[in-house]
Amino acid sequence: MTFSAQTRKENIKKLSTEELDVLIIGGGITGAGLALQSAARGMKVGLVEMQDFAGGTSSRSSKLVHGGLRYLKQFDVELVADVAKERAVIGKIAPHIVQPSYMLMPVYDEPGASFNKFTAEVVLHLYDYLADIDEEWAHYIVDKEKVLEEEPGLTDEGLLAGGFYLDYTNDDARLTLETIKKAHELGAIITNYVKAEEFIYDEHEQIKGIKAMNTLSEETFEIKAKVTVNATGPWSDEVRKNRDGETDEKMFPTKGVHFVVDHSKLPVSRTIYTDSGQEDNRMIFIIPRGNKTYFGTTDTPFEGAYEEPSITEEDIDYLLKSINHRFKEANITVDDIESSWSGLRPLIQDENNNDPSGISRGHDIFVEEDGLITIAGGKLTDYRRMAEDASEVIDTQFEKLNVSFEQIDTQTIPLSGGDVEHPESFDAFIDQHIEKGLEAGLTKEDAYQLADWYGTNVDKLYGLKDKAENYDLPLKDALQLAYGLEYEMVMAPEDFLGRRTDTLLFAMDRVASLKHPVMSVLAEELNWSSQERTNWLEHLDKKIRETSLEKFKTE
Repeated sequence: MTFSAQTRKENIKKLSTEELDVLIIGGGITGAGLALQSAARGMKVGLVEMQDFAGGTSSRSSKLVHGGLRYLKQFDVELVADVAKERAVIGKIAPHIVQPSYMLMPVYDEPGASFNKFTAEVVLHLYDYLADIDEEWAHYIVDKEKVLEEEPGLTDEGLLAGGFYLDYTNDDARLTLETIKKAHELGAIITNYVKAEEFIYDEHEQIKGIKAMNTLSEETFEIKAKVTVNATGPWSDEVRKNRDGETDEKMFPTKGVHFVVDHSKLPVSRTIYTDSGQEDNRMIFIIPRGNKTYFGTTDTPFEGAYEEPSITEEDIDYLLKSINHRFKEANITVDDIESSWSGLRPLIQDENNNDPSGISRGHDIFVEEDGLITIAGGKLTDYRRMAEDASEVIDTQFEKLNVSFEQIDTQTIPLSGGDVEHPESFDAFIDQHIEKGLEAGLTKEDAYQLADWYGTNVDKLYGLKDKAENYDLPLKDALQLAYGLEYEMVMAPEDFLGRRTDTLLFAMDRVASLKHPVMSVLAEELNWSSQERTNWLEHLDKKIRETSLEKFKTE
């Protein structure tokens, strides 16, 4: 089922001419999950995203589906219990994206340490219990010598022990996109680059839809819906302010920053979760990914433009100080940072807590007098449960109209690409599909990566080989671009290089050689004018400069 620029054109026409049951504003993981849930229940649902899908928070996380281990420090047991169990659910419905792995939490004797050896054992035992972990993946504690044997780069000064525990690796943008695509398969009418400009009302002063703008053409149109849901994460208050009347502020967005270096600069073998060493109640992740390693995150209050939260010298100094404290031989400098990203957490204000690290990651749903439903807060891991809770509130709105829809449990619905017969044995699926890649002319490594990235959709990708061979690109990139245009609504260079693939983040050294061939294909396939091509190239070049932290580096 195609999901292309032509699909987008058709969907905008449908949105402008057909009344929806539910309109969702926001194409991050929260909106995507709700679109899937609503479509599966038989609702006529539409979704609009003002940027690209996952263009905000949902492509800027630590790229893990983790259970929130650190929230046990805040005694947020209920949140941990909810999200920890969700990891396994998502692993089954999206095995090509979310996979289990042992992670390491080293325990240090130092000022401000989160855990000692005893409390680490207690917390990890509770973590396993809340997540209902089976014996195969149960945590275990090892001594200092074993920790250093596993991760010799860690500083040994003050090291007491280490805990190995289960968490899940992930690609946040892929998870969002595969959810979007599944919602599309189920009948949802979805488009990117359409912004909700203002609300429209009926004679009873109830919201009945929005005035929207296609940001690529600047054309405006109306979308009518019985129920409208605001699922815009950090933008929740901004959207609510478009309503008639006053709006109290609910959100307290905080900024998280991550940096990528070559794996040789920070050679870790697994995800490490450790105190920052700054005596600030913060912990950081160090995560290997291919031939790169990335680390983060910061947690600071944010004010400014939400679309591109800027990275500051303070962010750089903080993370470099933290990583070089924990890996004393690394000596990482800003010049070693190949790429970076910065995103906002959609936290809900807590009048009793102004510490960003202490505010709950739980979600909330509130309904305005004019009928607007807003779902905010939460964590990427909890997106499916957030959709379930929002659906209950949507149902109360439909009860007033004497309308009802069947109940659906989405934990049995595989995401796009995730329809694997034995999701717990995803490696076997990859092995079976490597041969097809070799037959297509790919290297074994490229064939592995494509099967791992696209899951059961990899056959559709190989079906586009004839088209891809016309592109002036390496075969793997050409196949991905052909697939992105046909099945993933690529509308801009950053869509492809930054979210349909992770090239901008984890292969910055390849961007220069790919940039112009990709631009040429997009210009032809999307019928850009020469001015449009120039504008998109300027936009991409600016993104490359920002991502590589060019202005902070020495000449």
